[in-house]
Amino acid sequence: MTRRPVPEHRVLVTADIEDYSSRNDAEQRVLQSALGDSLDAAADRAELNRQAWLRQLGGDGVFAVLPREADVAVLMDLFIRELDAALGVHNRRRADDHWSRIRLRLAVHVGPIHTDGAIGWPGQHAVLPARLRDSAPVRTALAALPDADLAVIVSTEVYRDFITQGPGEPRPSDFRSVHVRVKKQEYDAYLYVPRFDIHDIPLPDEEGPETPGPENDVPGKDGPAQDRPAHTGTAESPGAAADRRLAVGRDYIGTQRMKVSGHGTLHSAHRDINIGRERDR
Repeated sequence: MTRRPVPEHRVLVTADIEDYSSRNDAEQRVLQSALGDSLDAAADRAELNRQAWLRQLGGDGVFAVLPREADVAVLMDLFIRELDAALGVHNRRRADDHWSRIRLRLAVHVGPIHTDGAIGWPGQHAVLPARLRDSAPVRTALAALPDADLAVIVSTEVYRDFITQGPGEPRPSDFRSVHVRVKKQEYDAYLYVPRFDIHDIPLPDEEGPETPGPENDVPGKDGPAQDRPAHTGTAESPGAAADRRLAVGRDYIGTQRMKVSGHGTLHSAHRDINIGRERDR
């Protein structure tokens, strides 16, 4: 009797370099080295056993399946922090004649996958993180924050089972709920940009309509993302927006609710979180 393949519950991480295709050959070589070095350094500092990662490499990115014992809380806390720092070091040094700034889109997911596929990892859980990584909300966040080096999007499973359970960083209030629709699939996810508050940035709530028009074009892989208002209603004054940003962290409550692009979503966090009053409206 043939033994049925059994999927393994693994942590999936995928990263992609922003605007890679516009660089010349020499710059792309430097970017590839910077990506590998930054991931290795962050994994080593977080003690995530980088040598045991299963990897699929592409010219402008990497897809990795972490070993069974990988700690998602450590990945989201220490690894993300160290990766952001390593990218910053590269971007400040300009040590190579063909130096080029590196900015990353990174997605994290957990779920059952088959690690014994003939040429990859079969299953929907292996498809999901790449779609989140390349989605319009991530691209738009990076475009809106030119000083940021890293944008991170996580699946609902990661947010629900690890981010809200704590302790550690980032806090649930550091994330923003987003909705992604791509290739006839829809996903709810959570977006985070280290060192930046992203709650006031206008973000699209999906990849785009089924039939794009001139007024709402779908962004290409390396093209600029099109901003669309994330909230409807009356315009907010700059002073009110500043007050709202300052309010973040002042209110100490036990639940988090964020409304993005008309999608009302209620999330109950199982640990206390800091969010601003205005964000509950």
